[in-house]
Order: sequence, then C-alpha cells, then structure tokens
Amino acid sequence: MGTRELTSGKRTLALAAQALERASQNLGNPFVQAAHRISECSGKVVVSGVGKSAHVAAKIAATFNSTGTKALFLHAGEALHGDLGAVEAGDCVLCLSKSGASDEVVALLPALQKRGCTILAMTAVTDSPLAHSAAIVLDVAVEEEACPWDLAPTTSTSLQLALGDALAVALMEHSGFQPDDFAANHPAGRLGKMLTWTLASLVDPQRKPSVPWSAPLDHVLKVMSEGRYGATVVVKDGRPETPAGIITDGDLRRALAQGSVEGMTAGDLASPAPQTMKADTLAREAASWMQRQGISQVVVVKEEQYVGMVHLHDCLREGLT
Repeated sequence: MGTRELTSGKRTLALAAQALERASQNLGNPFVQAAHRISECSGKVVVSGVGKSAHVAAKIAATFNSTGTKALFLHAGEALHGDLGAVEAGDCVLCLSKSGASDEVVALLPALQKRGCTILAMTAVTDSPLAHSAAIVLDVAVEEEACPWDLAPTTSTSLQLALGDALAVALMEHSGFQPDDFAANHPAGRLGKMLTWTLASLVDPQRKPSVPWSAPLDHVLKVMSEGRYGATVVVKDGRPETPAGIITDGDLRRALAQGSVEGMTAGDLASPAPQTMKADTLAREAASWMQRQGISQVVVVKEEQYVGMVHLHDCLREGLT
C-alpha cells in the first residue's frame, strides 16, 4: 500500500465531491415537488431498490424515520414475494435505480400503481421504465464512477445517499421538527444521552455528602473522602435537605495555606449559598456550565431540596460533553 492507493482514494473522494457540487448547483423544481409530495402524503414513505441502491434506500428510510418522516424500507425483490403487503394506498414510494431498468424494480411498478401509490424515482436514466412510471424524477446521473472500469456504483451511490439526506432535512425543516422530537426518536446511545439525560440520571442516591454547619474538621474530611466528589454540602441544623454552603478541596487548601485549622468547623470553611442546578437540567448543559465556571462538581436540587452531587467526571464518563 502506498502512493498508488492514496491517489486512488483521493480520486474517489474528488469524484464524489464533484458530483455533489454539480447536483447542488442543478437542484431545482423536481426536488421541491418531491419534498411537497412526501409532506402531503397521506401514508408513509416506502423507499425501495435492489443491489447497492437497496442499501442506500435502507439508510434513507432510517434517516426519514429519525427526522420525523414516517418511512419503511422495502427491498424490491422481496416485495415481489410477499413484502408488498406492507405497502398501502396513499403511500409514496421512492424507488432508487441507477439504470431505472432493474428487473425487480420494473416488475414492481405495476403493482405499486395498482395500489394507488405515488411513485418517485431516483435514477440516472431519465428515459427509463422507472422514470416513465414516476410522478417526479430526481436525476442522479454522474459523469464517472470511481470504479476504474466505470462499472461498480460508487460515485452514483454517494449522490443517492446525499440526495436522500437533503430530502430528509428539507422535510424536517418543513414540518418544524425540533430537538425534543429528535430526542424522542433517539433514546439510546451517546446521542440519546446527549439529548435526554438530565442531572437526575447521573445522581447517585448512595453518594450524597453532607455535614452539619457545626461539624468538626475531621468529620468534614471523612465525609468528603467517602463521597469522592471533592466536596461536601453544608447544611444548617434542623434543615438537613437545604444546602446552606459547600466545602471543596480548594476551600481546604486555602484554609491550610492561611494557617492553623485546628478547632475550625464546617461553617468556618464553607462558601455560603452554593450555586445549585435543578435535577431536570440536561446533563450536557450542566457539564458545559461546569467547564465554563472552572469547577468540578455541581449541587443538584429538586424543589429546592438537596438530592445529590454530580461531578464533571460523571458527565465525561457518559460522553456528555
């Protein structure tokens, strides 16, 4: 592997970039009409194809679903052997085929028309059976595939995928799809955590460091060590759930630097009126705030009551920064 392979890789990417740039410049009414047909569709969007186009179609359907456009992937070959039962009158069917003449796609077209579906085509051949059967044609012709023999779908599938993304984003903006809607569709993984996890998701109820205002220094050190947050909340006598102050490792170091701490209590060391965050604050927002403030932990409250602490490391561990 060396210079030849690097040259090949750069050429492949350059061809894809050129195809996307041309498509962007030429994008016009057919794209707008396709977006409108899908947005006005009384059913779902069925995205179909065979071969490499089928893999692209599956990704486009997945992107539609995650961005608020109800969609279904249907392999054209499987549709001819029973999966067509998932298609209903009123559905929009987006068919992907570079040639527009794939046997399975062509065989599927009459059945789709009979069911009363709107057919949208994504093809490189505008004079093809698929294009003639479609209400709207999105042209995905490319000047050259990256394949040295101009055979294997490479540049053309990159364009198909990008055009599908463009449709999904246009539909998302048209429908007013919001981050909260996106979060509802992405409850798992790092993305789901970023969108949905709050400080309450990170609070450990078994680690809730707290000392009374009158607590001696040795007790403060014990609680801070056990809590492992580098801090402890200080509460006034008779109000165990209301944070009145906070002691951090930094407070202890500053006190030691000023002289003897013998006989000091928690109240002597505490910074009064600690800043708190509500338990329903998004964890990524809290992490960003801690980083801006240059602090390592935040006191979490629910209805003004102390429920625990969250350390910046908790957010980093879950990828919430």
